Amino acid sequence: MRSPGRVNLIGEHTDYNQGFVLPAAIDKAVYFAIAPRADRNCNIVALDMHDEHHFAIDDLQKSSKGWPNYLMGVVDQLLKSHYQLRGFNCVFGSTIPIGAGYLHPLRSRLD
Repeated sequence: MRSPGRVNLIGEHTDYNQGFVLPAAIDKAVYFAIAPRADRNCNIVALDMHDEHHFAIDDLQKSSKGWPNYLMGVVDQLLKSHYQLRGFNCVFGSTIPIGAGYLHPLRSRLD
């Protein structure tokens, strides 16, 4: 699966607040390969970081690594929406340079 990157030429977090926004697609993307498992365990691999993380759907714990929390956060929200989940193996990588994303100035104080 491929998820294309985008930039907001104007407007950041304004589109859902009825403000003006002008996004544009870029030639960078995130790629995911995912396969279901028969159990409720998950293995995720971040190719660009040469790192992996393992967790159980029934025992989500915040990771000190940081990056796994994004995927576990999605799993957590699906569980809270009453989706029936099973485990999965996921490998992902990106052509977006690490650190190229927007970081809100207050974000580092909130983490």
